[in-house]
Amino acid sequence: MQTELFESEKLKPIFSGHETFPLRYGWLKKSYDTVLKAKKEGFSTKEIFYDAQSIAVFGVGKNMVSSIRHWSIYMGIIEDYEITDLANIFLADDGLDPWMEYPTTLWLFHWYLVRQPSLVTYYWFFNYYNGLNFDRKLLNDEINTLCETRNWKKPSPTTLKRDIECFIRMYVSRNNHNDEESMESPLSELDLIKVMNKNDQFSPNRGKKINLSINVFLLVLVTFWEDYFSNISALSFESLMYDPESPGRIFLLDENSLLEKIYLITEKYPEIVNWSETAGLKQFTKNVNYSFADLKNFAFQNIKDEYLTK
Repeated sequence: MQTELFESEKLKPIFSGHETFPLRYGWLKKSYDTVLKAKKEGFSTKEIFYDAQSIAVFGVGKNMVSSIRHWSIYMGIIEDYEITDLANIFLADDGLDPWMEYPTTLWLFHWYLVRQPSLVTYYWFFNYYNGLNFDRKLLNDEINTLCETRNWKKPSPTTLKRDIECFIRMYVSRNNHNDEESMESPLSELDLIKVMNKNDQFSPNRGKKINLSINVFLLVLVTFWEDYFSNISALSFESLMYDPESPGRIFLLDENSLLEKIYLITEKYPEIVNWSETAGLKQFTKNVNYSFADLKNFAFQNIKDEYLTK
């Protein structure tokens, strides 16, 4: 399991590869189209990211080509330089959201990204960090300490500094949307991290996520359940709120907003999931006639149906 890997010495941390560029609008679609075209024309889908012509093919500089490759891999667009099913569903010309215009798409790609334990900065922040605010130095110190504790190879000071800067630019929502850099990453639209003080202090924006689809929430919840507690019949509120890769962690929910999402899905789908609060014990259960695969398919089909009404 991912958390076991993250908490072991076996993990090989990745702090580079993005060339300090966060994901930008249109990059995943460009990567998808380019890999698809190369495949159809019989070219190496790996070499298109390294070939001398890659700059012309992608229309950006060499470092940006490397960044596009990096984010395409860690957001599940390509695997072993082949297009994934996820990419086909969302990024094909007739896909659900080829230009990533809808919050549901952004939440799904965010979830995929922050479940990658090798991306230590991202995985640690969304799955382990409990603080109310932070700055670049705090992240630097925490990650260095983590590397020492786990006996991981420490990044150079420059590499870690750049990784932290990229992370902040990936997620920070800035008030001044006329600033070109404030809109460079689509994941900043999720408003997960707030600027507190002249770009030096930041805060995880824990609380209500109005544009988070209950079907995405259900998919994440069921996946978390299957991955970590498949042998038990009920999930506690504490696990859903605080365990690594739980919906509470992934989406930076607070306790009230987590309960609200739970109420919404159990009210909408009472035939498959239930919530009980008895004698102070809060538990989430599922219909025993539904397997985890059934529930994930159910949630994902409902996600796809959402796009038909947009």
